[in-house]
Amino acid sequence: MTMSRFLNGAEASRQYGVLAGHYAASLMWIDPLADAAADALRPLGESWWPMVLKALDAGAGTMPDMPPALAALLAALPPEPTEDQWAAMEMGRAAIARTGNSAALIMQCTSLVIDGWSPPMGTSSQQAIRRLAETGDWWIKLHAPDGLRRGAEGYKATLRLRLSNAFRRRAVRDTGTWDRRALGEPVNQDDLFVQVSAFTAVMLEGLHRMGYRLTQAEKDGYYVFWRHAAAVLGLHKTWLGMIDAEPCGQFWKMWLLVNPSPNTQAQAQANRTLDAFARTGGGAAFLDRALLSGMTHWLLGRDVAQGLGMPNGPMTYLLPAIYPPTSYLAQRLGGSRERRLTRTVAALARS
Repeated sequence: MTMSRFLNGAEASRQYGVLAGHYAASLMWIDPLADAAADALRPLGESWWPMVLKALDAGAGTMPDMPPALAALLAALPPEPTEDQWAAMEMGRAAIARTGNSAALIMQCTSLVIDGWSPPMGTSSQQAIRRLAETGDWWIKLHAPDGLRRGAEGYKATLRLRLSNAFRRRAVRDTGTWDRRALGEPVNQDDLFVQVSAFTAVMLEGLHRMGYRLTQAEKDGYYVFWRHAAAVLGLHKTWLGMIDAEPCGQFWKMWLLVNPSPNTQAQAQANRTLDAFARTGGGAAFLDRALLSGMTHWLLGRDVAQGLGMPNGPMTYLLPAIYPPTSYLAQRLGGSRERRLTRTVAALARS
């Protein structure tokens, strides 16, 4: 793997203009408030999260034993959305929830891609799989009704992920092997925004291909939903203003252009993760593996799927023909639940 996260810079600038410049700068942008809070919480060991929950319930500055850095982080959390914004967010969230397993499949496919195109951070294969399971658990909690209300499980899971990213940054730096000049900061702002782009623009485009027809109001509401979620997650205000269909769609394509394609080690990890997802999907493992591989080819493109080392199979051609009518029937029957992702998260958490 070439040691750089800004390959094809001239071509990226030609195609995406100022977005490429923002990307290059954001490789060095992190989350100072979360990093400072994580450093203050480190001496607490496993008790750091109960301290955060206690502080969140009490309010910033009201606990005498609260570390000042944690108080600063909580005080800087975004204000509550207006009632009109909540209504829009709920409309968008509910529309995605109605697609059930379809959204879960897209979420799993995009997570595989992000993991494959990201630089390794010294974690084991099992740790990488578990981290993806934790991402799935966060996604489920976030998309529960009122999941983003302050104090709700989705809100707390988002804040926990923000602090976990800060702990992870510190752990990677402490290894002494991270090449900051070539790779930027670990878990930087670009890493956050590509995840947001995957869960918004790529998600909505994938659902459209699958046969779901969301209204413009539902799509707009889903972007409002993610602007608030990303603000809690610690995304910089420069990127928060770009959470919309066109910037997120362009960023996803640019991110794949400028980051190195997976090497053989990353491809092997992607296939181990694919096997883990397939074993826990609730059906026959070989069929689930073919389904996920075919979905990646169909929804994310042949070059992306082949970059992960996924062979082209019959599902690549069958899915465009059979999936849209199936999703149409599911919509007529009132939608479905994300049972697949729930099973996967539970099974991987036990492994």
